[in-house]
Amino acid sequence: MATKVAPELLKDVCAEHNLTHVKTEEKNPLPSAEDVQQERHHLEHLQNVEAFNAGQLQHTRTKERVMLPDSSMLLEEKNRERHLNNISEFLRTELRPTEPLEKVVLPDIITIAQEKTEEELKSGIEQFDKDQLRPQKTEEKNPLPDKDAIQQEKREVNIRKSLTEFEKGNLKHVKTEEKNPLPDATVIGQEKKEVELRSEISDFDKSKLSHADTQEKNPLPPAEAIQMEKKIEQHIKGIENFKKDDLKHAETQIRERLPSKEDIALEKASGDK
Repeated sequence: MATKVAPELLKDVCAEHNLTHVKTEEKNPLPSAEDVQQERHHLEHLQNVEAFNAGQLQHTRTKERVMLPDSSMLLEEKNRERHLNNISEFLRTELRPTEPLEKVVLPDIITIAQEKTEEELKSGIEQFDKDQLRPQKTEEKNPLPDKDAIQQEKREVNIRKSLTEFEKGNLKHVKTEEKNPLPDATVIGQEKKEVELRSEISDFDKSKLSHADTQEKNPLPPAEAIQMEKKIEQHIKGIENFKKDDLKHAETQIRERLPSKEDIALEKASGDK
C-alpha cells in the first residue's frame, strides 16, 4: 500500500522552482587558540594521571554491621503475618459465581495511523545503509575528583565512624501500642454501596438490551487526491529516467583560510603563559 502524503506537501513538491546555480567551495580552517589550549590542557591532564603515585593513598578498613529491626519493622511484620493468616483462613464458598464477558474492540483511526508509522520506521531501519555513516574517534577521559567530592567523601567517613562508635546504652525503652480501629459510618456506607452495585451487575438482565447493526465505511479518495497522486507518480518517473549527461561540469575551488592578526596575537599570548 502506498503511503498517504499531505496535499500541502504534494503541491510544494510538484510546483516548479527556479533554482540558481551555485559553486561549491571547500574550506579547511586552521584550529583556533581555544582549541589549541584545550588540547594542551588535555595532554597535561593525561601526563598527571600517568605520573600519579599510588603510594600516597591511605589504607581504610571496612566494618560490617548487623542492624536489628526497629519497632516499625516489627509492626509491619506482625501485620503481614495477620494478613497471610486471614488469606489462608478465607472461605471460597462465600464467593459468588460470575460469567466473564469477552469483548473484541476494533482499533480506531489513531491506532491504525500509529501502526502505519511503526511499519514505515521498521522498513527504514531494515533498509538503512551502514556505509553512509562517518567514522569517529572516541576519547577516553578519567578526571580526578575535585575538592567538593573529596570533602563529601570525608563527611561520609566521619558519619560512618560516628555510627560505628554509637553506644546502644543511651537509647530509651519504648513500649509499642497495637491499634486496630473499627470502620466508621462512612466506610460502612461505602461498603454497602459496593455490595449493592455488585448485586445489580450480577442480576442484570441482558434481554433488556436493544440490537444495533454496525455499518462498515470505506470512503474513496476525492478527485484532487487522485490527481495529486498521478502528478507524484509522473514526478518519480521523471527522476528515475533522469540522464546524467544533461548535467554541466563545475570546477571546485579549494581555499585555505589563514588565521587573522587577533588569532595570532592570542596564540602568542597563550604560548608566553
